[in-house]
Amino acid sequence: MEVHHHPEVEKKGFKEYLLEGLMIFLAVFMGFVAENIRESITEHKRAAEFAQSYYEDIKKDTAEISRTLRFGAHKIAATDSLLQSVRMEPGLGRDSMVAYKGAIATKVLPFEPSSGSFEATKASGAVRNFKQRMISLMNEYDLQARSVIRRDDIAQKFITEEMIPMLLPHADFEPFYDVMTAGKVNHSLAFDWNNAAWVKMYINLLVYNKTLTFRSMQEYKKLRVVADKVLTELKKEYDLE
Repeated sequence: MEVHHHPEVEKKGFKEYLLEGLMIFLAVFMGFVAENIRESITEHKRAAEFAQSYYEDIKKDTAEISRTLRFGAHKIAATDSLLQSVRMEPGLGRDSMVAYKGAIATKVLPFEPSSGSFEATKASGAVRNFKQRMISLMNEYDLQARSVIRRDDIAQKFITEEMIPMLLPHADFEPFYDVMTAGKVNHSLAFDWNNAAWVKMYINLLVYNKTLTFRSMQEYKKLRVVADKVLTELKKEYDLE
């Protein structure tokens, strides 16, 4: 009878098992590291894209802020001229000035921040890829923009709910429409100048409206300071222009 002999299997030593285990561990670990690096590169790229978009938004906002501040200064100057005109002796020149300056003094240019990129960044979770200082500045800008909007709302509400209802029974609005559409007065102004109590109230409302404009400008100036900080930080961190 033929007897088959099984080849002897060389037994592995402890060191060989340890080496194989270590190699498997290193392979898994390196795969994990590679995946993390890939995700980190992807997230950094997304953060850079959001940073560029946000940078463009803030640049647009700063242009709008500067325009609004210029208009605010013009509005306060117009109110001062209007107050002088109200106190003048009756005449066609005074009425035309009241219509022209009054249209400016009661105008509000609401600020609409370009917050789309910031909202998208928060929604996507990409905000975690920004440094803490950048996140703090973005939140500070968002909060200050909200303060500006609240101030604009207060000013707009005062004009629509206080000034206009007070003017309606005592003034002809056609000259104001002339100023807005043609830049000059084509209708006679019918203010109730003989009503001393009403004139006094009108003056007080103008002064209060001027105060609201001044306060709004203070909020806009704060917003511009934060906007400049945001732009500087973004340019430094992401080499933006």
